[in-house]
Amino acid sequence: MEKQSEEAIRDRAYALWVEAGSPEGEDQRFWHDAERQLANDGDLDTSENATDGDTPPMPAGLPNL
Repeated sequence: MEKQSEEAIRDRAYALWVEAGSPEGEDQRFWHDAERQLANDGDLDTSENATDGDTPPMPAGLPNL
C-alpha cells in the first residue's frame, strides 16, 4: 500500500471515529470502513496489482489498547 493511501485511510478513519463519538476498541472497524469508502470513491487501488502491506498502522488519534 502506498504511503499516500495509508495517510488517506488514516485521515478518513479518524474522521469516521470522531463522527461516531470516539468509541474505544473499534479502531479496526473504522480503518476497514475508511478503506471501503476510499475504494468506492476510486481513491484507493484495490486491484490484484496493488501492493499489500502488513497490518495497517493505527489511525492517528485512536487510543492504542
